[in-house]
Amino acid sequence: MNLVWFRTDLRVRDNMALEAALEKGGVVGLYIATPKQWQSHDDAPIKLDFWRRNLEVLELSLKTLNIPLIYCQVPDYSAVPDVIRNALSTWQIESLHLNAEYPLNEARRDARVISLAESQDVNVSVHHDQVLLEPGSVLNKSGAPFKVFTPFAKKCREMIYVPDSINTPAKSASPQVKPATISDMVEPSDIDWPDPNTNWSDLWPAGEKAANERLQEFCSNPITDYKQDRDFPANDGTSTLSPWLNTGLISIRDCWQQATSMHSGEGVETWKNELLWREFYRHIIHHTPHVSMNKAYRRELDKIPWRHDKEEFGQWCKGNTGIPIIDAAMHQLLETGWMHNRLRMITAMFLTKHLLIDWRWGEKWFMTHLIDGDFSSNNGGWQWSASTGTDASPYFRIFNPVTQSKRFDEAGNFIRRYVPELEDLDNKSIHDPGLFKPESYPAPLVDLKFGRERALAAFKK
Repeated sequence: MNLVWFRTDLRVRDNMALEAALEKGGVVGLYIATPKQWQSHDDAPIKLDFWRRNLEVLELSLKTLNIPLIYCQVPDYSAVPDVIRNALSTWQIESLHLNAEYPLNEARRDARVISLAESQDVNVSVHHDQVLLEPGSVLNKSGAPFKVFTPFAKKCREMIYVPDSINTPAKSASPQVKPATISDMVEPSDIDWPDPNTNWSDLWPAGEKAANERLQEFCSNPITDYKQDRDFPANDGTSTLSPWLNTGLISIRDCWQQATSMHSGEGVETWKNELLWREFYRHIIHHTPHVSMNKAYRRELDKIPWRHDKEEFGQWCKGNTGIPIIDAAMHQLLETGWMHNRLRMITAMFLTKHLLIDWRWGEKWFMTHLIDGDFSSNNGGWQWSASTGTDASPYFRIFNPVTQSKRFDEAGNFIRRYVPELEDLDNKSIHDPGLFKPESYPAPLVDLKFGRERALAAFKK
């Protein structure tokens, strides 16, 4: 029997670990829930519920391949090796297959499991399923990892190979037989999932079918206009595939292949560049594990005198800053579990520059609310905005949120959608209400010119 340990790869189509295990013979799937680890990693309730719903679909998909999915639960990663040890011996496992995860805690967990399995003469296959290219394989001419995105992306494009077609695997060689019980096995309903919200399943349907439909819909037409439409939050100009991609409901290769096969042009290449940003941040956390330890990528910038103003941070969290585009973006996050990428940059830069509040506070807040919360992308984006990361914006580049609002939400449609108390303002005043603001809407939390000058002084010092 061959064991596939499912993590953030909850699909059967183009799943490297599953395909390799099926080539060996009979397969059993394993999922290990770790509620205390989820809590320490700030995983959002909406994200965990998405995992739960997708596991239900995965279990049904695996049944069609004659593969049982077994659930176990332990508090955190420290107890995972014991589960694997029991499974390997009780189920007489010959080979263990897993798709690599790159944050430091996950890498250390996997190293312990691999060592354990090899000590029991079980062959372990680790597959780099989350990425287009294995971390460590994309190096500059000096043989060192890239620190800047543009040359990294150029090198990737020279190296990437994706098949013309991607297929769903065939059935397992042996009939489905639920293996013997081990001590940590549970029924799916007994896992400590958060209480679901009835809106979540409507906003974010579960399953590979939903993910593939979203991808094909995007690649059939919107992708051609992606370059010019992606920055306007009132439009449906982005793919919104990140929840399915980061949960592993669809593979990065599928995204690359379908985008390439259906269209060409600037829109396609711009979207593929966004996929490469995701790739870049995964390579970064592989090469620089200190970013997984609450440290700035550029270590010297850990000395920035961040303000730790809990009251101002709380107003930012609730979308009560008095800056309409910021408040609309934060309300979108609170209501949907997702935020448009342009708005992630604007809100993050407002917090870290105009309010000079520690980027780690914002990073944590996003993770506790995002359905697509992914450590590498979230950390990379926050450090970019705070000017502490790789390829970061220069510290003197500070987005003016009002200017951004006028440029990317000119008619104020997005603001009206999420800040309805401003809906009666004209298209000019809605970006910066001033004397025209309703009594119920707060005054700006900070004068933007003052905030900018304060940030510049702090960074210079």
